[in-house]
Amino acid sequence: FDKACEFAGFQCQIQFGPHNEQKHKPGFLDLKDFLPKEYIKQKGERKIFMAHKNCGNMSEIEAKVRYVKLARSLKTYGVSFFLVKEKMKGKNKLVPRLLGITKECVMRVDEKTKEVIQEWNLTNIKRWAASPKSFTLDFGDYQDGYYSVQTTEGEQIAQLIAGYIDIILKK
Repeated sequence: FDKACEFAGFQCQIQFGPHNEQKHKPGFLDLKDFLPKEYIKQKGERKIFMAHKNCGNMSEIEAKVRYVKLARSLKTYGVSFFLVKEKMKGKNKLVPRLLGITKECVMRVDEKTKEVIQEWNLTNIKRWAASPKSFTLDFGDYQDGYYSVQTTEGEQIAQLIAGYIDIILKK
């Protein structure tokens, strides 16, 4: 939420120029244009205006540069995400999860909070398998049991992992 408000502050600077106390007050922003939908109900307008005020007299170009730098600093920058369903341990319930693939690792990410739950290095993958409705990873000695998820995008996930592993092997 804090990062989202920081992004929104830069966005305000880009769209409206420097912060103006008389003009930029609660009710001015349409929050759905500035925050991800899961944060709109958190009443972030005051926090956005604080971030906007912190920009001072920053130029539009400088605000865009800072916005991009902030985006690149995120842990999930450059990750390809797939919405999958994983079985909860000990229950017969499927939970939505984001499966992220980077050039170095595979990560499990909470679908709502976007927090990284677990990461595995690509070099620890022994093998993987895609079927029309699922995708499974085998980490050999690095983990007990397989990691399996339900997804219709198993083939795309497999191709992405194969591509990154080919690059690693060529190095």
